[in-house]
Amino acid sequence: MRIRTRLTLQFVGIVAIIVFCSHLAIYYFSAQYRENQFYDRLRDKASTTAELLIKVDAVSAELLKIIDQNKKDLLYQENVTVYNYLNEILYTNNDAEDFGATPEFLDKIRLEGEQRVDSGDVELIGIQYIDDYNRFVVTASAIDKFGRQKMQNLRNVLIGSFVLILIIVAVAGWIYAGRALRPISKIVNKVNTISATNLSTRLDEGNKTDEIALLSATFNEMLNRIETTFQLQKTFVANASHELKNPLTIITSQVEVILLRERTPDEYRETLSSVLEDVRRLNQVSLRLLDLARLSSEETKIELRPLRIDELIWKCKEELLEKHPDYKVTFTPDLPEEERQLIIQANEDLLTTAFLNVMDNACKFSADHEVIINLQSRGSRNIVSFRDKGVGISETDLPNIFQPFYRSSNVLSVAGHGIGLSLVEKILKFHKATIEIHSKINVGSTFTITIPAASIL
Repeated sequence: MRIRTRLTLQFVGIVAIIVFCSHLAIYYFSAQYRENQFYDRLRDKASTTAELLIKVDAVSAELLKIIDQNKKDLLYQENVTVYNYLNEILYTNNDAEDFGATPEFLDKIRLEGEQRVDSGDVELIGIQYIDDYNRFVVTASAIDKFGRQKMQNLRNVLIGSFVLILIIVAVAGWIYAGRALRPISKIVNKVNTISATNLSTRLDEGNKTDEIALLSATFNEMLNRIETTFQLQKTFVANASHELKNPLTIITSQVEVILLRERTPDEYRETLSSVLEDVRRLNQVSLRLLDLARLSSEETKIELRPLRIDELIWKCKEELLEKHPDYKVTFTPDLPEEERQLIIQANEDLLTTAFLNVMDNACKFSADHEVIINLQSRGSRNIVSFRDKGVGISETDLPNIFQPFYRSSNVLSVAGHGIGLSLVEKILKFHKATIEIHSKINVGSTFTITIPAASIL
């Protein structure tokens, strides 16, 4: 069901309940007023008849009957009957309409003073009348023909107005819901025009204060993220294709050239060595891409275990120096009093990869090939800084340094793939760690990694 239809039905339903309750209250209180008013008239007739019959000696039963039958306010099928203390009828003004009061009913009137009876259309009231010597009972009954006709007319008017109000409310609700949802319809129509070719299109945020404007702003923020992700994906695919294409092209060219004619064993050996180097480079790029994909899609399957962060850094230092003997790594840990503060929950292989990438970059881009590592433990955090004296990173390159295959313009001459730092960021994010970079051109860079201790995870 469409929202417009649902809103209209809800609006009609709410109004229907309110109008029905109000009409029901009007009819109920009107019926109560009619009934009370009619009983008051019957009581007055009963009381007046008793007064004339009992207290006025000049008025006999026959004369009173003539007077009653000629009254202008005579009620429809009116009957007024007076009973003495022996329950004998002293007077009745309408012999054709006899209620037939039982002795029990008359005694009940004497005990309680007044009784009301509603028997179909006939309404009756019985009252006790006491004079100096006797206790009489007077009953008055009639049909409130005109009062009931008025109630019937009121009922018809209320039913008709109820139906008419619902029709008007349904039409008004449909129009109102349409007007209320018109901005959403505009948003839907606008969104339907957005595709991969025009992701820069944005929705109109209107007055920027109501819920529709908030929806548009939220959707625009989502479009910003989608556009950024789409651009990163395009850049990633283009750069990945370039990085994979170059080694393959070089390998193909070398093999084709070597096969053009017979070569000496030394020439074959030299060519194979070059091809092997390109294959290793291609393999390294592939492994980095696989690591990125694994961290993006299989984070929940990666196992974490308690590790001492200082021991992990010592291990990374030995591994880096074994691979690059010309590098220099200075590690100065500031160990806390409680060694348990150095324990972190981590995947050893992944965190080793992240630390080695940062250490390798620091040494590779420094003229003296040195990285200075400092470790501090501050309560629930372990802070590791990697400082070098390299070429530095410009302010324009800093926001993009973690994008896959992005490389600063001042290090293009140094061999690399541009995957390392993006992989580092993914690994640290998985470990709920953060990384900050402070860099100055021709002075050096400092990478600061903050990892939470295992005790707070």
